[in-house]
Parts: sequence; structure tokens; C-alpha cells
Amino acid sequence: MPHRSAPGALRRERHHIAFLALVAIIGITAAGIAFLYLDQPLCEAVHSRTLTPLCQTALRYATYVGNWQLAPLIVAILLLASGRHWQRLLKTIAAAYLVRTVLVEGLKLVIGRPRPRLLPDATVFEGFGGGSSFPSGHASFSFMIALIIAAWFPRWRWPAWIIAVLISLSRILSRAHFMSDVIVGAAIGIVAAGLFLWIWPPVTDETREAIEEEERRHRARREAWAASFEGQSAMARSRRRAMATLIVVLFIAGTLISYWFVDRIPGFCHNAFFEHPVMQALGAVGRHLGTWDLAPMLLAIALVAAGGRWRRLLLTVVAGFAVQTTLTEGIKELVGRPRPSQLDAPTMFCGPGTNYHSFPSGHASFIFVFCTICAHYFPQARWPLMALAVFVAASRVVVAAHYPSDVVFGALIGVLSGWLVLAIWPPAGPAESTVEGPHE
Repeated sequence: MPHRSAPGALRRERHHIAFLALVAIIGITAAGIAFLYLDQPLCEAVHSRTLTPLCQTALRYATYVGNWQLAPLIVAILLLASGRHWQRLLKTIAAAYLVRTVLVEGLKLVIGRPRPRLLPDATVFEGFGGGSSFPSGHASFSFMIALIIAAWFPRWRWPAWIIAVLISLSRILSRAHFMSDVIVGAAIGIVAAGLFLWIWPPVTDETREAIEEEERRHRARREAWAASFEGQSAMARSRRRAMATLIVVLFIAGTLISYWFVDRIPGFCHNAFFEHPVMQALGAVGRHLGTWDLAPMLLAIALVAAGGRWRRLLLTVVAGFAVQTTLTEGIKELVGRPRPSQLDAPTMFCGPGTNYHSFPSGHASFIFVFCTICAHYFPQARWPLMALAVFVAASRVVVAAHYPSDVVFGALIGVLSGWLVLAIWPPAGPAESTVEGPHE
């Protein structure tokens, strides 16, 4: 909540809190009255009538306005209308929508009230999984947007409120909700919007100057902080976390896409291109680089290049290899997927106790943990190292030892294992201040 010390601002805050409390009290009271005296009679009255085609069309379009079909268009128009303050408005809408969705969907799940069109009995509440009538999501969204529009664009407040009421009434007439569902939904939408309009006051003609001055001071403090050592370090950490998250997401997506769309291509691992003598020779080289045939040579080259840091590099590689091996071999044993060279059945997973160890690829996990660690010790060689890792991993598909999804998931294990040990033993120790850090 923004800091305000002026007596007038404190009074406005008290009024705002009182408004939210009043809306909640009125909503609960009105919903109780509707449940006791109006829900069932209205349900029976609507249920006994046949709506004209014109009325049905109007109800359908009213539903679209409060649903995903047209609601994003309404939000886009509001953001355009807010001009250069669109980010403030977007924060308000997004935060209010999140709170509103959690409350509405949580109550729907817990209460389980069947919709009137399925069970026209207003007294039935079946609990978890029983229904999704109470409260109305359309009413909560439309009243949330209506309050935000009324606060940000006062000239549009009456059309916004009228449309919100019509959308809510359409949910009763279409037999999607009882009246008490709509009342509680509307109260939730108003409270959610009011809460974040209090946290981020709307930019209107009356508040524009004060808010823009506050934003200028905030930008100046932000720029000074960003220019400081602490700010630069924090931003660098944020960029590294974002990049790490993106890499993990891409690996997981690559594994799923490979499994669903590439592994299942008939004869993919036995096609003529892979079986060409040149490709088989390259595959054999990749196999040797990822095992104890040539891997010690790679490690020796890295240790020589590390100079005085060779002990730390050796410790990190050994620890990463231990983590990678434990994860890879454990998953292999649990999953029990046949290799393409054993049985061309990409959807078969036999489980523990078999002699099938295709998923995930041990070569891919080893070479990626090794190259991930070395890329942090030798940043200037990161791209050749990554190319080497991709070459070794891809070679396992060429020689029909693994499916593509095995290789992609093995690479993910290798990268995560490397990050883990680098977080414990980064390349630069306290006495090695001239050496770059693990993620720079």
C-alpha cells in the first residue's frame, strides 16, 4: 500500500476500507435474502418459459462479453485508452483478476452447487466436484471491470455498470446461475477491484499530477539503484535466473515434443541417412567421447587449461559426475525403456527389473554436465563446448542407442547437475578475485 501521511489521504483510505467492508456486508446480506426467498421462484419462472430466438441471441452475446471471447478485447481497449499509464492499469486488472479467480474457483470447488439448467433446486450443495454454479464467474468479472472503468474513466461509469448488470442478469435468464450466485460473484468482483484500486490509485484528472510526480521519484530512485553495485548485481542475478528458467522450460518442452512427434516417426532411428558409413563413423566418435575411452582426454585438457584452478575444477567435475550418474541410472532403472537397437517401440516403458536402459541418455547427461562446468571456467570457449555436447548427444540417436527424447532429457539432467555443483563450488574462490564467476 502506498505511503500517505496527509490527513485528507488518510480519510480517503478509511473511506476506501469502509467501502470494501460495506460491499462485502451488503453482498452477504443480499445473497442470503436471495437464497431464502428469490432463488427458487426465479429459477422456476425462468425454467417454465421458452425464450425467443432474439432473446437467446442477446443472452449469448452478453455471455461472450464476460467470457474469454470478448473480455480480452475490452481489456485491450482500456489499456489503449489509459495511454502511457497502461502498465499501472494492467497491474490493477491482472492482480484483481487473479484474486477474483482464486476466490470464485475456490468457492465453486468447495461448495459444488449444480447449475439451474442441470438441477433446478436452489437448496442443493453437493460439495467438491458437485457443480460450478456458486458464485457466478461472469458476474464477478463484469463487476470487477465495471468498477475499474468507473475509477479510471469516470465518463464511462454508467455504461460500464449497466453492461455489468445486464451480463449478470443474462446468467440468470440462461439458467446458468441462481440469483444468489450472481450477487456473491458481483460482490467478489467489486471487492477484488476495490482492493487494488486502493493499492494503485487510478490516474484521473484529479490524481494525475501527484501520481506522475511519485512515478518520477520512483524512477529516479530505481535508476540510482540500478547504477549502484548492488543494483547491477541484483539485475545480473535476475537475468541469470530468467535464463536458467528459460533453458529448463525449453529442455522439458523439447523432451515432450520429441516423445510425441519425433520418437514415434516409424523407423526414425534406423533411416538410411543415419545408417550411412560417414554418419556411423561420426556416431562412433561421439560414443567414445562420452565414455571412458576419450572422456579422460577431455578432462585432462580442461585441467591443464585451468592452471591453478585445476583442483577446484576436478572436484566440481567429479561431484557433477556423481550427481548426474545417480540421477541418470536411477531413472533408467525405474523407467525401463528399450533402446531403439533392442526394440523399436518408442511408447514402451517396462519399469524396474528389466534390462532396458534407454531413458535418459547417460552419454548426453555426462557430456552436458562436463561442458556446463567447463563453460563457466572458460567462458570464451562456451560455444565450442556446447557444440561438442550437442554432437555427442546427437550421436546417440545416430547409432540407434537412444530416442531423441532420451537425449534431450539426459541433457537437462546434465545441465541441472552442473548448475548444482557450480552453486556449491563456483569457479572463483575468495582468493581468486580476477577469475569470472560461475554465471557471468
